[in-house]
Amino acid sequence: MPALNIVVPIEDGISVFNYSKGKEGWFVRKWFKNERRYRIKKIVGANSQAEALSNFYKVLVEFNQSPNKPHKKQLNPHKETTLREEVTTFIKDEEKRVLAGYKAGNAHIRRKISLNRMLEFFDKVGVTYPSQITENTLEDYPLHRSDVVANTIKTELKDVSVFIKHHLMRYKFITNEVGNSPYLIPKIKITDEMLDANPSISHKDYNLINNYLRNEFQKVPTSKGVYARRMFYTFIHILKNSGVRPSELLAVRFKDVTITNPKRWSETKQDWEDDYKVSLFIRKSKTGKKRDVLCRSNAGFHLYDFIKFQANYISNFCSFNITPEMEVFAKPEDKMMKGFAYRYLNSLWKDYVIHPLHNQLEMNRFSDKPYTIYSLRSTFIENCIEAGLDVYLVAKLCGNSVSIIQRYYDRSDVIKRADEVQAINYGNHKRPEIETINITNL
Repeated sequence: MPALNIVVPIEDGISVFNYSKGKEGWFVRKWFKNERRYRIKKIVGANSQAEALSNFYKVLVEFNQSPNKPHKKQLNPHKETTLREEVTTFIKDEEKRVLAGYKAGNAHIRRKISLNRMLEFFDKVGVTYPSQITENTLEDYPLHRSDVVANTIKTELKDVSVFIKHHLMRYKFITNEVGNSPYLIPKIKITDEMLDANPSISHKDYNLINNYLRNEFQKVPTSKGVYARRMFYTFIHILKNSGVRPSELLAVRFKDVTITNPKRWSETKQDWEDDYKVSLFIRKSKTGKKRDVLCRSNAGFHLYDFIKFQANYISNFCSFNITPEMEVFAKPEDKMMKGFAYRYLNSLWKDYVIHPLHNQLEMNRFSDKPYTIYSLRSTFIENCIEAGLDVYLVAKLCGNSVSIIQRYYDRSDVIKRADEVQAINYGNHKRPEIETINITNL
């Protein structure tokens, strides 16, 4: 359908318009509720907006006199099902694509959640059947989801758009005119301030958090609680030194972890010391692309100590042996096959780490938002850039494109590189102007 150029609303369900290209002249359209469609007719003789507004009523009379003819783009002739039933059908179709390897499992789970949010909104506004969807139905969706960040709303609306265009339109549950309307899916503008929802953690604040996690946080009375707290401490430390997403680290299995000990020479002890290094193989990523991740700092020592602690705990309190297929950050009571829920880890972070330390944290000077678990990913990326790693390598480690790294994560503090910018070379003489030698006068 050609795009509309000028649309002049007359009253509810009636408007006068012309097309930007493809069809010349002016037209009037009227919504017929019993037919669930618009009727559109050209206003003969109208060459301007003023002439169209003066003569549109004649066409409305013809609409009322003409018999109701079936629309050539009929809706699904079968008995209409509810939106909830169609979402179920769509989800089942997507599950088949996941099993066939045509779609990433994480993306499918995300879309399933988005469509459940959509159904909650439709229940709120009283939309039960696909035919009740108009080009303005989703107009207030951003207000309905105002408790989440704009990026989340934008992602949900993208998933809703896929459902509408690839299912409802495909099977004629809604008209092409509604499905292709530029007003159907609200536009969400993402500002730089919104991109700072997960600000990186300053070096001073992370040292404070790390010290708290290593000591006060570990003081719980039960062995099960001790395991959960020790696991969480390691989980946080690896996130900060690998840059992986929390969901990616939760899916890491023992076979995906490689720990090496290349040794290093100690000038103090005059001997070779252990120097554990760890790399992770990320199988389940947000983009669906597998990658290797090299952990920085002392992550190798930390993970090695945790796995020894974990093996000892399982030996004392459980009755199974660890296998390569088991997940590293999983529940021993579920034989390491079911991970801790992200909601649980997020509540530990907010209620038992950030809240007790709130008055001691200086927070990120470029953002008013609180630190989140996802802030550890931002911290890793900024630390890598400030350490001089090229953006391409950082993007490879994190599973992002260079443009995404620069837009969403590179908020590095230029003050930390003041010496590079403000250095003055004292005592140097200015080089004389370059002399050009005329070789013909030699």
